[in-house]
Amino acid sequence: MKKIKRIGALIAVILLLSLYGISFYAGLTASPNSKGLLMASIYSTIMIPIMLYVYMFVYKLLKRHGEEEAKKRKENQ
Repeated sequence: MKKIKRIGALIAVILLLSLYGISFYAGLTASPNSKGLLMASIYSTIMIPIMLYVYMFVYKLLKRHGEEEAKKRKENQ
């Protein structure tokens, strides 16, 4: 499980760094899409960590609930 968490954290870091790179590129170029790229990057920089936190929280709740259900089934048998 630790290895999976490390890989996930590495992917998240790479994703966030690429978003910062896109923001930097959009700021340096004067293309018509630069404002949209910058806004998408800022939005993603905020929302990706929030969504990851929510997914991890729900996973913990579901895992704990599943373990409690398994204990109850063993006790009833």
